[in-house]
Amino acid sequence: MFRCRAAYCAVLAAAILFFIFFKEYLAFFTLVLILILPFFSWLFLVLAVRKTTAELAAQNVTPYKNQEFSLYITLKSASAFPLLRAKLHFSCVNSLSGERQEQTLFTPVNARSEQTAEYRMQSRYCGRITVKLTQLQYYDPLGIFQISRKPDLRAECFIAPRVHPVDSSIDMTAAAGTESNTYSEEKPGDDPSEIFDVRAFRSGDRLRSIHWKLSSKLDELMVKEFSLPVDSGILVLLELLAPDMETLDALMETAASLSHFFTENRIIHRIEWYGKEEDRLHTSLIQSDEDLASLLNSLLSAQSYREEPYVLKSRSKTEQDAGSFSHAVYITGKLTEALTELCDRPNGEKITVLFVGGETDDEQLRLADALRAMNAEVATVHPEKIQQCLSGLIL
Repeated sequence: MFRCRAAYCAVLAAAILFFIFFKEYLAFFTLVLILILPFFSWLFLVLAVRKTTAELAAQNVTPYKNQEFSLYITLKSASAFPLLRAKLHFSCVNSLSGERQEQTLFTPVNARSEQTAEYRMQSRYCGRITVKLTQLQYYDPLGIFQISRKPDLRAECFIAPRVHPVDSSIDMTAAAGTESNTYSEEKPGDDPSEIFDVRAFRSGDRLRSIHWKLSSKLDELMVKEFSLPVDSGILVLLELLAPDMETLDALMETAASLSHFFTENRIIHRIEWYGKEEDRLHTSLIQSDEDLASLLNSLLSAQSYREEPYVLKSRSKTEQDAGSFSHAVYITGKLTEALTELCDRPNGEKITVLFVGGETDDEQLRLADALRAMNAEVATVHPEKIQQCLSGLIL
């Protein structure tokens, strides 16, 4: 923009000199034309901006970290006047890490056209990337004036953690679980001890599910839907406590790989994590990879923390309502004193601590030894060797 203004001033100065030294109509009309040209350029800019709209969309894929994905910016102009260009300012925020980046893109705006610009992006870390168009600047044909707009446009893309194949053994005693006393309020199941809902009979329903007494009253076949237990023998506690982004990335990949390993072996398990925005503990029952994929969207939208082990502290407050387990796998980027309460299990439940990061000091080593003395299994997971570290464990 500075160059355009400097160029116009140079042309204007030349026209003035031409008018001074050459007292002719041509010099006069040349000077008048150059003087009024910015006014018409500004008028074209105002009219064009009024009839120009913008749209923002992200590519409908779920890439991994360091894998490119596309951002599409569409400018629709119904004006008969073209613009020199449009300058787009973006902010990209990773919800999981809090990392923020600013990006700028230039694109021309032709008259009566629809143009889509593709911007290739990538993220070094997994998480939910929210791209917001913070400012849109339009420039007149001469490049002298600009009009700024702040559109409320945003798009999202989830950067998925990599799932590593795990070659581990299964502790069938722990995987067998405990007797459930908590049931899902959203999905039916196969536990006949609790009725989830009663509905009309559909083709394919089992005869033993028919509610004969109610059917005789309503003169219509009614079927009982049984409840789905949400207690499981395996509990995965995901503590988003990490000193840096590399460790946080490894935490997510460890949790995803572990959950995939359980679903591959048809082991129902629960995953608990702390939502910092909601200030509460979340629990999700995982029965299939579809459940895991749905859960990952929530986990990638969560916020990490470096202060306290919020999962352990929240669970200690609601231990009676948190559901029973026979084996808890605690995944964290830092060992804390609060772990001793989790490992102190009078009923002999199995505890496995996966310490992600591998950077240990004297305090971390002392805590690890103390946890092992309480019969907890403590394993170190190095970010660059997740598959090797998880393989060989007894889960």
